[in-house]
Amino acid sequence: MSVNLRTYTTAVFEFEHVLRQVDGRWDAPTPCEEWSVRHVAGHTIAVVSNVAARAGVGEIVDQFGDVAAIAGDDPVTAYRGARNRFLLATDRRGALATPVTSRVGSTDLDGYIAMMTCDAVVHTWDLLVALGLPVDIEPPLLRFVRDAYRARPEDTMRGPHLYADALAVVGDDDLAEILARSGRRSDTPGA
Repeated sequence: MSVNLRTYTTAVFEFEHVLRQVDGRWDAPTPCEEWSVRHVAGHTIAVVSNVAARAGVGEIVDQFGDVAAIAGDDPVTAYRGARNRFLLATDRRGALATPVTSRVGSTDLDGYIAMMTCDAVVHTWDLLVALGLPVDIEPPLLRFVRDAYRARPEDTMRGPHLYADALAVVGDDDLAEILARSGRRSDTPGA
């Protein structure tokens, strides 16, 4: 199994773990400007669905469109469906070599999954902060995302439907660097 696939799979399950703790607070605001917990859930459902679709299971959906509708009335069940499609799509020989073209360029599915790990981890943080839960993301995930951000060209990180401008790093740990690179403030209440 590739390191990227193993790490993304861990991130997918970490996000689901937090999603299961929402306890009806779907309209709570998040650090993502103008997005509630339901919106972040819907966006992440779409991203996981799109990973599956790029590997041949399902159809590409707009991960920035009506994300609240993607989450629907039962975001946990919707997420589990996307997760299951992702697992099915990547559990076949050669899946990770599938060519992928997206808004951040062309790569293979393995490389694309590495970028989507960053998305999953940052949105896990968004939900933890929105729900007032302890920020307890596995250190290997944080190191992976930190290294992925360091290696990623800035022009593939900034722009419409990408990250906000990078901020100065507040702190000297992996999470502080990840948050700053993704345009988030580590001093957000609850963080």
